Amino acid sequence: MKLQARNILFNIADWFRREIFVKRLSSPLGLAVLLFMALVSGFLAAKDLFIIPFALGGALIGITVVVFCLFKPYIAYYLITILAFFIFFPSHLIGYDIKVAMALEILILFLFFGTMISKKANPLAKNDLIKTPIAILFMLNVIMFLLEAFNSNVPNLAGWYTPTRRLLVYVLVFILSYRLFDSFAKVKQFINAWIILSFVCALYGCYQQWFGYLPSEIRYIMSRPGEFELMFQGGQFRKFSFLSDVVTFGILCGSMSVLTLLLGINEKNKRWRYFLFFATLILLLGMAYSGTRTTNIMLPSGMALYGFVTIQKKRTLLALFGMVMLAMFILFAPIYNNPTLNRMRTTFDSKESSLNVRDINRKYIQPYIHAHAFGGGISTSGVEGLSFYPGHPLAGFPPDSGLLKAALELGWIGLGLLILFNLVILYQGIYYYFRMQVAEYKKYVVVILCSLFPMMVALYSQNAIGQIPTALFFYSVISIIKRLKEFDDEYILNSHERNKSTN
Repeated sequence: MKLQARNILFNIADWFRREIFVKRLSSPLGLAVLLFMALVSGFLAAKDLFIIPFALGGALIGITVVVFCLFKPYIAYYLITILAFFIFFPSHLIGYDIKVAMALEILILFLFFGTMISKKANPLAKNDLIKTPIAILFMLNVIMFLLEAFNSNVPNLAGWYTPTRRLLVYVLVFILSYRLFDSFAKVKQFINAWIILSFVCALYGCYQQWFGYLPSEIRYIMSRPGEFELMFQGGQFRKFSFLSDVVTFGILCGSMSVLTLLLGINEKNKRWRYFLFFATLILLLGMAYSGTRTTNIMLPSGMALYGFVTIQKKRTLLALFGMVMLAMFILFAPIYNNPTLNRMRTTFDSKESSLNVRDINRKYIQPYIHAHAFGGGISTSGVEGLSFYPGHPLAGFPPDSGLLKAALELGWIGLGLLILFNLVILYQGIYYYFRMQVAEYKKYVVVILCSLFPMMVALYSQNAIGQIPTALFFYSVISIIKRLKEFDDEYILNSHERNKSTN
């Protein structure tokens, strides 16, 4: 009797195994399960318990991505990138914040382990990424964050954990990107994926501008104290698309518009070139609709660096001429009833009140910066300071700038390391560009560099680097620059060997 019961259980288990893993629920059982889940989700949503199906769906997606991270890391990287773009969107739909950033960081940790497990031997894997100037300065900035744990200006480490943990996750992104993108085809796929995702993100921002926010998005804005005053300026709402805030959306669109424009200028395939130019237009509109005035300088700064590096090219001169004409139109066109255009023009208005307030704040806080070489401690300024260290001298002081925030919290030593890190990225990219021989590799190096430079410029007035998903792009491509140089070195070596064999 016991043997018969055991056989029945074995047959049932084997049937479930075939239905789930062999047929992958493409069967009556799968249809029944999906129908049941849809009915339950609909019932819970009708009872205002839609957080439950959201949580269950998120858990299911998370488990799936973890499996891919461990066994298919290359595919998992793109899944994580897609999640990074849409991870804040559920909060907009349900009307309040869901703490999901840590879940993304955990997935990146699993992905790093996956690259260690499944990475096959590769002739290009010289493991000398850590020897590059970019990696050295990056590690020095990380060490600076770690040393801030001993800063005597803070009574505890409550505000230190999250920024430091996130920076360590970006170190993993830096390393695993180098390991994953070990061929030029993969690098191109990576760039194209970011172009498409950014285009979709900008397109939804344009939808918000042209057709208005969804009712749930309005509820989300109104549920956050002070958010309405920040979002509604110049007679219209600023747009954030799927992302966490308007600044992140504007910075992403501004940086990617430089990338798509420069790739379009150098693209030979007509269809892809036209799409890149169209994507540039949508990205620029999304950037403008974000209402982030800092981003208005991003395209000109990226094009200025491109002109500096490739001034000998005819297409560069034409592109710079077109940029000047566009700037003249924005500044002087006789259009005065467009709120978006009017807000862009205030970027260059020296009498604009918010710009003057920022200058006053910077002058006021300079003595504190001079007196604290290691700063006041991480997360001690702005709203974070009020939350973690309400009695701190910097608590509530608005940094309003990535550079000023670094100077306040990490001191002038930390500020110097951050500036030096950005300068080294520019130096290494430009050095590689003039040392490389393959035109296609050189194109991608200079395009990547010119898309990063506007983020560095934007640090003057915004915390432009470090937010999801832009940070994933930033820390991925600074290691891809090294990969592109290795591809070029391999090409030169193979060319020399072919010449020897023919001789």
